[in-house]
Amino acid sequence: MDIKKMINSYAEWLKSEITITDFGEYVEITTPYLDRFNDYLQIYAKQDKNGTITLTDDGYIIGNLISGGMTFRTNSKRKNELERIIRTYSLALNEEEITVTTSMNDFPRKKHMMVSAMLAIDDMFLISSDSVKNFFIEDVQNYFDANSIYYSKDFSLQGKTGNLYTYDFHFQRTLNKPERFCKGINRLSNSNRDATLFNWVDTQEKRNNNGELIVLLNDEYDINSELVNGFYNYGVKVAKFSERQSVEVLNMFTA
Repeated sequence: MDIKKMINSYAEWLKSEITITDFGEYVEITTPYLDRFNDYLQIYAKQDKNGTITLTDDGYIIGNLISGGMTFRTNSKRKNELERIIRTYSLALNEEEITVTTSMNDFPRKKHMMVSAMLAIDDMFLISSDSVKNFFIEDVQNYFDANSIYYSKDFSLQGKTGNLYTYDFHFQRTLNKPERFCKGINRLSNSNRDATLFNWVDTQEKRNNNGELIVLLNDEYDINSELVNGFYNYGVKVAKFSERQSVEVLNMFTA
């Protein structure tokens, strides 16, 4: 595979799909990534008097979850998970609003991290009128613990473009297995599939080793086989959570 060509192609597509609109003192940046309602994710940028740039989602992601009946009580699992995601991507939370302040030079990286966090928050929560299901990543962690599979959680590393990427789980190289990363996806979509692939290709270009990415899918929901094939085309391994106790899937994670 021509990794450099794939990165350049993806970057050109991303650049061509972004639109910018003046919105009062802010600039509205519309990205090609979609939320669970198939609406494009938007970020608002404002240059401060001291030359720094403030980015915000204007409370869109969390506001949508609250409108759908979700609550974020202090010390609840939802609240703790929300705060974990915000910390992981080095952002700030102002009530419902996700924000970050950045320099001009660091703007591309911070914008990428803002979009990544928005996708993660939109994907990590399940809404039920009767009960609240466990978070998928928590289920995955319990699965690893129950099978004595040792890992590092929320493992961050820099890609060749300078962007910082966070993987849910990292497994060290062993005598029989290469270094492995795991990304858990609760609801597979075009947006989180494409973002995962770009992050991985950029990561591999930087590390230049034979590491592997394993995508673990929550198949309680229907999974589009064409989206899964996209992972295979880039050499990414895919496992369904319902098949987690099979020898084939366990072998992906064990030493």
